[in-house]
Amino acid sequence: REMSMLVASEDSSYMPARVVVLGGDSPATIRTELNAVTVLPSDSKVILLENMTRFWPVIQIRVKRCQQGGIDTRVRGIEVLGPKPTFWPIFREQLCRRTFLSCTARAHAWCQEICRDRGRLLQLFGRLNRALRHEQGFADRFLPDDEAARALGRTCWEALVNPLVQSITSPDPHGVSPLAWLLSEYLESVEPPHHATSRGAVFGSRVRRLTQLLVHVDPEGPEPEEARAAGDPGLSLGRWKGGEEQGGAGQGCKSSSLWSISQCWRGVVQQQVQRFLEAAGQAPDLVERYCGLYQRLRGATEELFGQQAAFVLALGQGFAGALLQLSFLTTLHVSEQFARYLDGQIQELHGAAGSAG
Repeated sequence: REMSMLVASEDSSYMPARVVVLGGDSPATIRTELNAVTVLPSDSKVILLENMTRFWPVIQIRVKRCQQGGIDTRVRGIEVLGPKPTFWPIFREQLCRRTFLSCTARAHAWCQEICRDRGRLLQLFGRLNRALRHEQGFADRFLPDDEAARALGRTCWEALVNPLVQSITSPDPHGVSPLAWLLSEYLESVEPPHHATSRGAVFGSRVRRLTQLLVHVDPEGPEPEEARAAGDPGLSLGRWKGGEEQGGAGQGCKSSSLWSISQCWRGVVQQQVQRFLEAAGQAPDLVERYCGLYQRLRGATEELFGQQAAFVLALGQGFAGALLQLSFLTTLHVSEQFARYLDGQIQELHGAAGSAG
Protein backbone atom coordinates (compact mmCIF):
# COMPACT_ATOMS: atom_id res chain seq x y z
CA ARG A 1 0.00 0.00 0.00
CA GLU A 2 2.78 2.42 0.80
CA MET A 3 6.58 2.63 1.00
CA SER A 4 8.19 5.65 2.68
CA MET A 5 11.72 6.85 3.36
CA LEU A 6 12.61 8.59 6.63
CA VAL A 7 15.09 11.49 6.42
CA ALA A 8 16.26 14.29 8.72
CA SER A 9 17.12 17.91 7.94
CA GLU A 10 20.00 17.89 10.45
CA ASP A 11 21.86 15.52 8.13
CA SER A 12 22.56 18.61 6.01
CA SER A 13 24.48 17.64 2.87
CA TYR A 14 23.92 13.94 3.62
CA MET A 15 20.16 14.36 3.23
CA PRO A 16 18.78 13.01 -0.10
CA ALA A 17 17.40 15.58 -2.54
CA ARG A 18 16.36 13.46 -5.52
CA VAL A 19 15.27 9.80 -5.32
CA VAL A 20 14.28 7.40 -8.11
CA VAL A 21 12.51 4.09 -7.42
CA LEU A 22 12.83 1.21 -9.88
CA GLY A 23 11.38 -2.29 -10.04
CA GLY A 24 12.36 -5.57 -11.68
CA ASP A 25 11.67 -9.28 -11.73
CA SER A 26 15.27 -10.07 -10.70
CA PRO A 27 18.40 -8.17 -9.62
CA ALA A 28 19.59 -8.28 -13.23
CA THR A 29 16.41 -6.76 -14.68
CA ILE A 30 15.78 -3.67 -12.54
CA ARG A 31 14.84 -1.33 -15.37
CA THR A 32 11.27 -0.14 -14.82
CA GLU A 33 11.03 3.31 -13.24
CA LEU A 34 8.17 3.32 -10.74
CA ASN A 35 8.50 6.83 -9.33
CA ALA A 36 10.81 9.85 -9.02
CA VAL A 37 10.64 12.04 -5.91
CA THR A 38 12.14 15.42 -5.03
CA VAL A 39 12.95 15.70 -1.30
CA LEU A 40 12.65 19.14 0.32
CA PRO A 41 15.05 20.17 3.12
CA SER A 42 12.09 20.38 5.51
CA ASP A 43 10.84 16.82 4.83
CA SER A 44 11.07 14.08 7.42
CA LYS A 45 9.04 11.36 5.71
CA VAL A 46 8.88 10.97 1.93
CA ILE A 47 6.36 8.67 0.24
CA LEU A 48 8.13 6.73 -2.49
CA LEU A 49 5.36 4.36 -3.62
CA GLU A 50 1.67 4.00 -2.80
CA ASN A 51 -1.35 1.99 -3.94
CA MET A 52 0.70 -0.32 -6.14
CA THR A 53 -1.34 -2.69 -8.32
CA ARG A 54 1.53 -4.96 -9.39
CA PHE A 55 3.92 -7.06 -7.34
CA TRP A 56 7.62 -6.43 -8.00
CA PRO A 57 10.04 -9.08 -6.65
CA VAL A 58 12.86 -6.51 -6.51
CA ILE A 59 12.58 -2.79 -5.75
CA GLN A 60 15.63 -0.51 -5.87
CA ILE A 61 15.86 2.97 -4.33
CA ARG A 62 18.47 5.18 -5.99
CA VAL A 63 19.55 8.44 -4.35
CA LYS A 64 20.47 10.50 -7.39
CA ARG A 65 21.37 13.76 -5.65
CA CYS A 66 21.88 15.05 -2.10
CA GLN A 67 21.13 18.40 -0.49
CA GLN A 68 23.77 21.12 -0.91
CA GLY A 69 25.65 19.02 -3.47
CA GLY A 70 26.68 16.37 -0.96
CA ILE A 71 28.56 13.33 -2.24
CA ASP A 72 27.43 10.85 0.43
CA THR A 73 23.99 10.14 1.84
CA ARG A 74 22.18 9.10 4.98
CA VAL A 75 18.70 7.56 5.23
CA ARG A 76 17.09 7.17 8.67
CA GLY A 77 14.77 4.33 7.71
CA ILE A 78 12.37 2.68 5.28
CA GLU A 79 8.73 1.98 6.16
CA VAL A 80 6.56 -0.45 4.18
CA LEU A 81 2.81 -0.71 4.65
CA GLY A 82 1.40 -3.99 3.34
CA PRO A 83 -2.08 -4.76 2.00
CA LYS A 84 -5.10 -4.57 4.22
CA PRO A 85 -5.98 -7.80 6.03
CA THR A 86 -8.60 -9.74 4.10
CA PHE A 87 -10.65 -12.89 4.40
CA TRP A 88 -10.79 -13.22 0.61
CA PRO A 89 -8.57 -16.37 0.38
CA ILE A 90 -10.86 -18.20 2.80
CA PHE A 91 -13.99 -16.81 1.16
CA ARG A 92 -12.70 -17.78 -2.30
CA GLU A 93 -12.10 -21.36 -1.19
CA GLN A 94 -15.61 -21.61 0.23
CA LEU A 95 -17.14 -19.90 -2.81
CA CYS A 96 -15.36 -22.20 -5.26
CA ARG A 97 -16.31 -25.24 -3.21
CA ARG A 98 -19.97 -24.17 -3.23
CA THR A 99 -19.85 -23.50 -6.95
CA PHE A 100 -18.12 -26.81 -7.67
CA LEU A 101 -20.68 -28.84 -5.73
CA SER A 102 -23.62 -27.00 -7.29
CA CYS A 103 -22.29 -27.29 -10.85
CA THR A 104 -21.29 -30.94 -10.42
CA ALA A 105 -24.78 -31.89 -9.27
CA ARG A 106 -26.32 -29.96 -12.14
CA ALA A 107 -23.99 -31.56 -14.70
CA HIS A 108 -24.76 -35.05 -13.37
CA ALA A 109 -28.50 -34.49 -13.70
CA TRP A 110 -28.15 -33.19 -17.27
CA CYS A 111 -25.91 -36.11 -18.22
CA GLN A 112 -28.51 -38.58 -16.97
CA GLU A 113 -31.23 -36.88 -19.01
CA ILE A 114 -29.12 -36.95 -22.17
CA CYS A 115 -28.27 -40.62 -21.66
CA ARG A 116 -31.99 -41.43 -21.50
CA ASP A 117 -32.89 -39.18 -24.44
CA ARG A 118 -30.07 -37.85 -26.60
CA GLY A 119 -32.48 -35.36 -28.16
CA ARG A 120 -32.12 -33.41 -24.89
CA LEU A 121 -28.64 -32.49 -26.09
CA LEU A 122 -30.19 -29.63 -28.07
CA GLN A 123 -31.34 -28.07 -24.78
CA LEU A 124 -27.80 -27.98 -23.45
CA PHE A 125 -26.84 -24.60 -24.92
CA GLY A 126 -29.68 -22.79 -23.18
CA ARG A 127 -28.97 -24.54 -19.89
CA LEU A 128 -25.25 -23.85 -19.99
CA ASN A 129 -25.81 -20.26 -21.05
CA ARG A 130 -28.19 -19.61 -18.16
CA ALA A 131 -25.81 -21.22 -15.67
CA LEU A 132 -22.83 -19.21 -16.90
CA ARG A 133 -24.90 -16.00 -16.94
CA HIS A 134 -25.89 -16.63 -13.33
CA GLU A 135 -22.28 -17.06 -12.21
CA GLN A 136 -21.21 -14.07 -14.31
CA GLY A 137 -23.86 -11.88 -12.70
CA PHE A 138 -22.68 -12.97 -9.26
CA ALA A 139 -19.05 -12.22 -10.17
CA ASP A 140 -19.86 -8.79 -11.61
CA ARG A 141 -21.90 -7.78 -8.59
CA PHE A 142 -20.02 -9.25 -5.63
CA LEU A 143 -16.46 -10.25 -6.54
CA PRO A 144 -13.74 -7.61 -6.17
CA ASP A 145 -11.53 -8.11 -9.22
CA ASP A 146 -10.71 -10.21 -12.28
CA GLU A 147 -8.64 -12.65 -10.22
CA ALA A 148 -11.76 -13.57 -8.29
CA ALA A 149 -13.76 -13.92 -11.51
CA ARG A 150 -11.05 -16.17 -12.95
CA ALA A 151 -11.18 -18.45 -9.93
CA LEU A 152 -14.95 -18.74 -10.20
CA GLY A 153 -14.80 -19.18 -13.98
CA ARG A 154 -12.30 -22.04 -13.78
CA THR A 155 -14.31 -23.77 -11.10
CA CYS A 156 -17.56 -23.44 -13.04
CA TRP A 157 -16.00 -24.74 -16.26
CA GLU A 158 -14.26 -27.68 -14.59
CA ALA A 159 -17.33 -28.76 -12.66
CA LEU A 160 -20.01 -28.10 -15.28
CA VAL A 161 -18.62 -28.29 -18.81
CA ASN A 162 -15.88 -30.91 -18.51
CA PRO A 163 -18.15 -33.68 -17.11
CA LEU A 164 -20.78 -32.88 -19.73
CA VAL A 165 -18.27 -33.12 -22.56
CA GLN A 166 -16.94 -36.39 -21.20
CA SER A 167 -20.47 -37.78 -21.03
CA ILE A 168 -21.72 -36.65 -24.44
CA THR A 169 -18.56 -37.89 -26.21
CA SER A 170 -18.68 -41.35 -24.60
CA PRO A 171 -20.16 -44.02 -26.90
CA ASP A 172 -23.34 -45.88 -25.94
CA PRO A 173 -23.67 -49.70 -26.18
CA HIS A 174 -24.11 -49.30 -29.95
CA GLY A 175 -20.83 -47.38 -30.23
CA VAL A 176 -22.38 -43.95 -30.94
CA SER A 177 -21.98 -41.03 -28.55
CA PRO A 178 -24.75 -38.41 -28.16
CA LEU A 179 -22.54 -35.71 -29.67
CA ALA A 180 -21.55 -37.91 -32.62
CA TRP A 181 -25.24 -38.57 -33.25
CA LEU A 182 -26.03 -34.84 -33.14
CA LEU A 183 -23.18 -33.93 -35.48
CA SER A 184 -24.24 -36.63 -37.93
CA GLU A 185 -27.80 -35.29 -37.83
CA TYR A 186 -26.43 -31.82 -38.49
CA LEU A 187 -24.53 -32.99 -41.57
CA GLU A 188 -27.59 -34.83 -42.86
CA SER A 189 -29.73 -31.71 -42.36
CA VAL A 190 -27.39 -29.39 -44.26
CA GLU A 191 -29.17 -28.56 -47.50
CA PRO A 192 -28.53 -26.17 -50.39
CA PRO A 193 -29.87 -22.66 -49.64
CA HIS A 194 -32.76 -22.98 -52.11
CA HIS A 195 -33.88 -26.21 -50.41
CA ALA A 196 -33.39 -25.06 -46.82
CA THR A 197 -36.39 -25.08 -44.51
CA SER A 198 -37.04 -22.91 -41.48
CA ARG A 199 -37.01 -25.99 -39.25
CA GLY A 200 -33.63 -27.02 -40.65
CA ALA A 201 -32.27 -23.50 -40.12
CA VAL A 202 -33.34 -23.51 -36.47
CA PHE A 203 -31.85 -26.96 -35.90
CA GLY A 204 -28.56 -25.98 -37.55
CA SER A 205 -28.37 -22.77 -35.55
CA ARG A 206 -28.91 -24.59 -32.25
CA VAL A 207 -26.25 -27.18 -33.03
CA ARG A 208 -23.70 -24.53 -34.05
CA ARG A 209 -24.28 -22.44 -30.96
CA LEU A 210 -23.84 -25.49 -28.74
CA THR A 211 -20.59 -26.63 -30.36
CA GLN A 212 -19.18 -23.11 -30.36
CA LEU A 213 -19.94 -22.75 -26.67
CA LEU A 214 -18.39 -26.13 -25.83
CA VAL A 215 -15.13 -25.23 -27.55
CA HIS A 216 -15.29 -21.73 -26.06
CA VAL A 217 -15.71 -19.83 -29.32
CA ASP A 218 -18.05 -16.85 -29.41
CA PRO A 219 -20.85 -17.33 -31.97
CA GLU A 220 -20.35 -14.99 -34.89
CA GLY A 221 -22.60 -13.71 -37.60
CA PRO A 222 -26.35 -13.12 -37.55
CA GLU A 223 -28.55 -16.01 -36.53
CA PRO A 224 -31.57 -16.95 -38.63
CA GLU A 225 -34.79 -15.21 -37.69
CA GLU A 226 -36.32 -18.59 -36.86
CA ALA A 227 -33.63 -19.24 -34.26
CA ARG A 228 -34.32 -15.94 -32.52
CA ALA A 229 -38.02 -16.75 -32.55
CA ALA A 230 -37.24 -20.10 -30.94
CA GLY A 231 -35.95 -18.22 -27.92
CA ASP A 232 -32.27 -19.21 -27.93
CA PRO A 233 -30.50 -16.79 -25.56
CA GLY A 234 -27.35 -15.11 -26.82
CA LEU A 235 -24.04 -16.07 -25.30
CA SER A 236 -22.48 -13.39 -23.14
CA LEU A 237 -19.68 -14.43 -20.84
CA GLY A 238 -18.53 -10.98 -19.73
CA ARG A 239 -15.20 -11.23 -17.96
CA TRP A 240 -15.02 -14.92 -18.87
CA LYS A 241 -15.10 -14.25 -22.61
CA GLY A 242 -11.85 -14.88 -24.38
CA GLY A 243 -10.28 -17.48 -22.10
CA GLU A 244 -7.80 -17.28 -19.25
CA GLU A 245 -6.74 -13.66 -19.63
CA GLN A 246 -10.30 -12.40 -19.12
CA GLY A 247 -11.29 -14.90 -16.49
CA GLY A 248 -12.42 -17.86 -18.55
CA ALA A 249 -11.52 -21.49 -18.17
CA GLY A 250 -7.80 -22.15 -17.99
CA GLN A 251 -6.06 -23.88 -20.87
CA GLY A 252 -5.50 -27.01 -18.81
CA CYS A 253 -9.15 -27.69 -18.06
CA LYS A 254 -10.20 -26.76 -21.61
CA SER A 255 -7.65 -28.95 -23.41
CA SER A 256 -9.15 -32.29 -22.36
CA SER A 257 -12.63 -31.21 -23.43
CA LEU A 258 -11.32 -29.83 -26.72
CA TRP A 259 -9.49 -33.07 -27.46
CA SER A 260 -12.58 -35.18 -26.71
CA ILE A 261 -14.78 -33.09 -29.01
CA SER A 262 -12.18 -33.07 -31.80
CA GLN A 263 -11.86 -36.86 -31.63
CA CYS A 264 -15.64 -37.15 -31.79
CA TRP A 265 -15.64 -34.97 -34.93
CA ARG A 266 -12.88 -37.12 -36.40
CA GLY A 267 -15.05 -40.21 -35.96
CA VAL A 268 -18.05 -38.50 -37.55
CA VAL A 269 -15.98 -37.40 -40.55
CA GLN A 270 -14.53 -40.88 -40.97
CA GLN A 271 -18.02 -42.40 -40.95
CA GLN A 272 -19.24 -39.89 -43.54
CA VAL A 273 -16.29 -40.63 -45.86
CA GLN A 274 -16.68 -44.39 -45.45
CA ARG A 275 -20.35 -44.18 -46.41
CA PHE A 276 -19.47 -42.06 -49.42
CA LEU A 277 -16.81 -44.50 -50.63
CA GLU A 278 -19.15 -47.45 -50.19
CA ALA A 279 -21.83 -45.72 -52.27
CA ALA A 280 -19.71 -43.97 -54.91
CA GLY A 281 -16.47 -45.93 -54.94
CA GLN A 282 -17.10 -47.22 -58.48
CA ALA A 283 -18.55 -44.01 -59.92
CA PRO A 284 -16.71 -42.49 -62.91
CA ASP A 285 -16.76 -39.03 -61.30
CA LEU A 286 -15.49 -40.33 -57.94
CA VAL A 287 -12.71 -37.77 -57.57
CA GLU A 288 -14.89 -34.73 -58.28
CA ARG A 289 -17.49 -35.95 -55.80
CA TYR A 290 -14.77 -36.77 -53.26
CA CYS A 291 -13.42 -33.22 -53.52
CA GLY A 292 -16.96 -31.89 -53.14
CA LEU A 293 -17.39 -33.98 -49.98
CA TYR A 294 -14.17 -32.57 -48.56
CA GLN A 295 -15.27 -28.99 -49.24
CA ARG A 296 -18.63 -29.65 -47.62
CA LEU A 297 -17.07 -31.18 -44.49
CA ARG A 298 -14.42 -28.46 -44.33
CA GLY A 299 -17.17 -25.84 -44.41
CA ALA A 300 -19.09 -27.69 -41.69
CA THR A 301 -15.93 -27.82 -39.56
CA GLU A 302 -15.60 -24.03 -39.68
CA GLU A 303 -19.31 -23.51 -39.04
CA LEU A 304 -19.29 -25.75 -35.97
CA PHE A 305 -15.89 -25.08 -34.42
CA GLY A 306 -14.48 -21.91 -35.94
CA GLN A 307 -10.87 -21.80 -37.12
CA GLN A 308 -9.40 -23.97 -34.39
CA ALA A 309 -6.51 -26.07 -35.68
CA ALA A 310 -7.50 -29.13 -33.64
CA PHE A 311 -10.64 -29.60 -35.72
CA VAL A 312 -8.93 -29.01 -39.07
CA LEU A 313 -6.50 -31.74 -38.02
CA ALA A 314 -9.38 -33.99 -36.97
CA LEU A 315 -10.96 -33.45 -40.39
CA GLY A 316 -7.83 -34.65 -42.17
CA GLN A 317 -7.46 -37.60 -39.81
CA GLY A 318 -11.06 -38.60 -40.47
CA PHE A 319 -10.48 -38.70 -44.23
CA ALA A 320 -7.22 -40.61 -43.78
CA GLY A 321 -8.87 -43.10 -41.42
CA ALA A 322 -11.63 -43.83 -43.92
CA LEU A 323 -9.15 -44.45 -46.74
CA LEU A 324 -7.11 -46.79 -44.54
CA GLN A 325 -10.21 -48.91 -43.92
CA LEU A 326 -10.65 -49.71 -47.63
CA SER A 327 -9.96 -53.17 -48.98
CA PHE A 328 -6.95 -53.69 -51.25
CA LEU A 329 -8.98 -53.86 -54.47
CA THR A 330 -11.06 -50.81 -53.59
CA THR A 331 -7.92 -48.89 -52.66
CA LEU A 332 -6.39 -49.82 -56.01
CA HIS A 333 -9.46 -48.60 -57.88
CA VAL A 334 -9.61 -45.31 -55.94
CA SER A 335 -5.89 -44.72 -56.52
CA GLU A 336 -6.33 -45.27 -60.25
CA GLN A 337 -9.21 -42.80 -60.33
CA PHE A 338 -7.11 -40.15 -58.59
CA ALA A 339 -4.15 -40.83 -60.87
CA ARG A 340 -6.29 -40.38 -63.99
CA TYR A 341 -7.84 -37.21 -62.58
CA LEU A 342 -4.45 -35.69 -61.73
CA ASP A 343 -3.07 -36.68 -65.13
CA GLY A 344 -6.00 -34.92 -66.80
CA GLN A 345 -5.40 -31.80 -64.71
CA ILE A 346 -1.72 -31.79 -65.69
CA GLN A 347 -2.58 -32.18 -69.36
CA GLU A 348 -5.00 -29.25 -69.14
CA LEU A 349 -2.32 -27.09 -67.53
CA HIS A 350 0.17 -28.01 -70.25
CA GLY A 351 -2.42 -27.20 -72.91
CA ALA A 352 -3.21 -23.85 -71.31
CA ALA A 353 0.50 -23.02 -71.05
CA GLY A 354 1.01 -23.93 -74.72
CA SER A 355 -1.88 -21.74 -75.82
CA ALA A 356 -0.56 -18.82 -73.81
CA GLY A 357 2.91 -19.30 -75.32
